[in-house]
Amino acid sequence: MISLQRRLSIALAGILLVAGLLLIKSSLWLFDSAMRHYLQNDLRDEAQSLLGAVREGHLGLLLDDRRIDPSFQRPYSGRYFRIDFADTTWRSRSLWDAQLAVAQQPAMQPELVDGPQQQRLLVWRGDYQRFGQSLVITVAQDYTPVLYNLRRVQWLFAAIGGMTLLLVLCLQRWAVQRALRPLEQVRGQVRQLQEGQRTQLHDQVPVELLP
Repeated sequence: MISLQRRLSIALAGILLVAGLLLIKSSLWLFDSAMRHYLQNDLRDEAQSLLGAVREGHLGLLLDDRRIDPSFQRPYSGRYFRIDFADTTWRSRSLWDAQLAVAQQPAMQPELVDGPQQQRLLVWRGDYQRFGQSLVITVAQDYTPVLYNLRRVQWLFAAIGGMTLLLVLCLQRWAVQRALRPLEQVRGQVRQLQEGQRTQLHDQVPVELLP
């Protein structure tokens, strides 16, 4: 009887553990995907704003600083860009002395890249034409705060899942003990019958045991 309870508890714990891990992983993946999609639109809008800040001067193209987001001016602000055309490269002041590599292909890059001060950057690249010039605009945003929040949520889910698992196991143990109580009573009567302490079994038993 005790062995049966233990096997049921182990089986239920395994099922709940696997289901909980799958639920946590899928929830975090959905949150991460939704956040990246949202930031992708933001980065694309930033690239188009930078394209609009490109002007044609007497000596060639120039970048109008008045039309650039102030966050691109603060060192290590978490928002960066670089604009490449011909043999010229413009970099945001926020990069300071750090480098931002040109993305390999247009659109959102599938992997995060290393940024200044141990930041992890989400990178988007756009290819444009402006005043007869081909421009490659690469914009990036620090994704580290999102990763930090994802880890916090993961630990929170793990704690809640652990407490839920413990509660379910306790309820399952109570339910199994209650369900097997008639069998325990029958087993005690059989032992008494074998020891000569009674002459017959009680007839009020579960239907499955009537034969």
